[in-house]
Amino acid sequence: MRKDGIVTDKYRRRDHVSRLQDSSAWKKRRELPDADTTWPTCLIIAPTSVVLNWARELKTWGYFEVGLYVGNKENRRIVLDDFKKGRLDVVITSFDLARREIDAIDTLSWTCIFVDEVHRVKNITSKVTQAYHQFTTKRRFGLTGTAIQNGYIELYTLLDWTNPGQIGTPRQWKGFVEKPLLIGQSAKASEEEIAKSMRVAIILRDKIMPRFFLRRTKEIIKDQLPQKFDQVVFCPLSDIQISVYKRILETPAVQNLIHKDDDCSCGSGKKQKDCCVPYEPADVLRYMSILLKLSNHLALILPSPTDSKEQVLRNRQLSEIAFPDGAPMYVEATMNPKYCGKWLTLKLLLEKWRKDTTNKVLIFTKSVKLIEMLEHLLKVRSYTFIKLDGSTKQETRMEYVDQFQNDPNVYIFLISTLAGGTGLNLTKANKVVIFDPNWNPAHDLQAMDRAFRLGQTRDVEVYRLLGGGSLEEQIYGRQLYKQQQMAIGYEASVQTRYFDGVQGDAQRQGELFGIKNMFKLNEGLSTKMTIEKANIAELDWALANMNPEKKRKMTDEQKKLFDAEKSESHKDDVGSSRGFFALINDPVKGLRGLAALFFDDEAMPVISAKPMSEAEKILAATGVQYSHRNDHILAPSKIGEVRAKNVLAKRKKRTSVKSQPRTSAGRAARKDQQTIGRRSSWPPIRHGVHHRTTKLVPPKTLDGTPGPQRIDEPSALNPAWTPEETRANRQRALIEIGWLKSPDDMPAFALNLINQPEDARANILCMLDEHAIKHPPDLSSD
Repeated sequence: MRKDGIVTDKYRRRDHVSRLQDSSAWKKRRELPDADTTWPTCLIIAPTSVVLNWARELKTWGYFEVGLYVGNKENRRIVLDDFKKGRLDVVITSFDLARREIDAIDTLSWTCIFVDEVHRVKNITSKVTQAYHQFTTKRRFGLTGTAIQNGYIELYTLLDWTNPGQIGTPRQWKGFVEKPLLIGQSAKASEEEIAKSMRVAIILRDKIMPRFFLRRTKEIIKDQLPQKFDQVVFCPLSDIQISVYKRILETPAVQNLIHKDDDCSCGSGKKQKDCCVPYEPADVLRYMSILLKLSNHLALILPSPTDSKEQVLRNRQLSEIAFPDGAPMYVEATMNPKYCGKWLTLKLLLEKWRKDTTNKVLIFTKSVKLIEMLEHLLKVRSYTFIKLDGSTKQETRMEYVDQFQNDPNVYIFLISTLAGGTGLNLTKANKVVIFDPNWNPAHDLQAMDRAFRLGQTRDVEVYRLLGGGSLEEQIYGRQLYKQQQMAIGYEASVQTRYFDGVQGDAQRQGELFGIKNMFKLNEGLSTKMTIEKANIAELDWALANMNPEKKRKMTDEQKKLFDAEKSESHKDDVGSSRGFFALINDPVKGLRGLAALFFDDEAMPVISAKPMSEAEKILAATGVQYSHRNDHILAPSKIGEVRAKNVLAKRKKRTSVKSQPRTSAGRAARKDQQTIGRRSSWPPIRHGVHHRTTKLVPPKTLDGTPGPQRIDEPSALNPAWTPEETRANRQRALIEIGWLKSPDDMPAFALNLINQPEDARANILCMLDEHAIKHPPDLSSD
């Protein structure tokens, strides 16, 4: 019943009850009107951990009669009885209770239903989803920060629950939305597939989502928040970890999994799994779990005092394979750093952070055993900490949170990702460590946002520790793929196409999907190479297809600087640090070098090498060879945006040509449109070599492989060049100017060019074109 927070509320309620008692329905049949007849009512379904938070916030911000449908059966009966009698405005319950008692709850008169963390309803076949579809109330609202977690079909499931039947069937969604977006995300997508993907993403963002989805991000309050630095650290496995990992991969069970779809050696033409070498489907999850344990700490596969008899037997058999010369004792192994490649990194980070007593640290892991090991190691180091896992009672959770927030002596909060990754406000922490990654990127994102949220006053540093080359690195690749899906689905963002694989397509698994990719050890820096390969592919496309507008004319001073720097680049013999890199990375030359050519003096940016931070020095000291900022990898692709616009423009042009009427006038119009952009040059280009003014280098990509044979728009500076010739001549100019000295320079140059502003990128390409025209290759070399 409505309340205004004033003294007359109780008199108004008394008068209302008096009128109900005098009604004929009550006098004759003892019937009361529905609970929502006079005032609206609301059912709120939330995770168990935040039910009390909801009640507290409703009391703080409004005037409501609230009932908690939790606890024992008698308490729940009293709440339902009070609601039926009109005594309650809002009822709050948990997910499991709502699912189990859906029949009793749905008979009540709800004006609307709110589901907090509605992404729990993302699985279209789960019992929770099917139960919640039984609600007859049509006003349904879902609250979530991660509507897309593992795929676009999850977004469909949520929208279909809030708006039943309004976005078609699952089959229609997969055909018209999911499939085009997934194919267009592949690095091997054709231009037609990219164009279709972009059209679908734009329609999803501009037409579908605004009707059913109200999205608010931290961008709205970014002026009220500090910065978050999300660093992904590829920790090398120890030597003994690598040896054990290889032994497990060589076991017959794992080899059967790897080769189950290969042709059987008996010559029957059947696959191994259907012929002579059957495999056990349960082994997939079993050995994935084992490899994840090996990626973190070898003690996780040893028999421990807390294991059941079955667990002891399994771990003993496994340890005999992993340690053929005899397995170490569990307690001894937990304290030995050679069994955990991540421990040295974590130890040095904690020691460095502890020098500032105001620092507070959150450590998340999803393994119960790993929490116990970390707890023991923290005790040995005499760090004051609190632990929260699945065994922590609900009533003590808030006590732990308050203690961490208010007690300056508590340095570390050790938390289970699944038990405490949501629903907690821990803004006193400014350092977060994700010790092991989750298949679902939303779990890790929500965990780190326990600290990075409204109320945080300090910059938050996040360190995700991955076992380099192991299954964890493969998991992180999946996380990148899924986070790119989020950016595409929400914003139609043009992402860099890092991976060849297509989710859910057995014929296009690429380097990311399939059992063979999961059950292998990459001893090289595979993620680094994947990112560099994608950057070089974008550079290749830019060199072949980007036609900059007329370059801004240099001032005399800028021309002198350029000539001097170019001359220096030829004299310098320090390898990858010379030429282009000396100009943009040197903290002294950066302002007066290449940057001076791109910008006006008053708007000249500082382009200089960023010195290594203390944390980065620590990572290098622990043997970490590679790390990167996750948000940098997920930033929209500037060159990809240009390519997407070109692809959409070409398709629009082809569509307009096809739409011309089939008449003589229409054929003439189509012919005219087909000749647009084909500018003739004078004097005309002859096909004989002795008539050419420049030597056309055979088209190749930067890594030496043959380039795609496409016919595209002619270059702006030289209309006679095809895209392949443009790429080849610009590559030649890069080498002759001195900006590239060896193939090892390509990844760094590609990354620098991609991140340059549009004007700077255009100036670079114009310089390359001018050099290629003014300095044709020596014909005598033929």
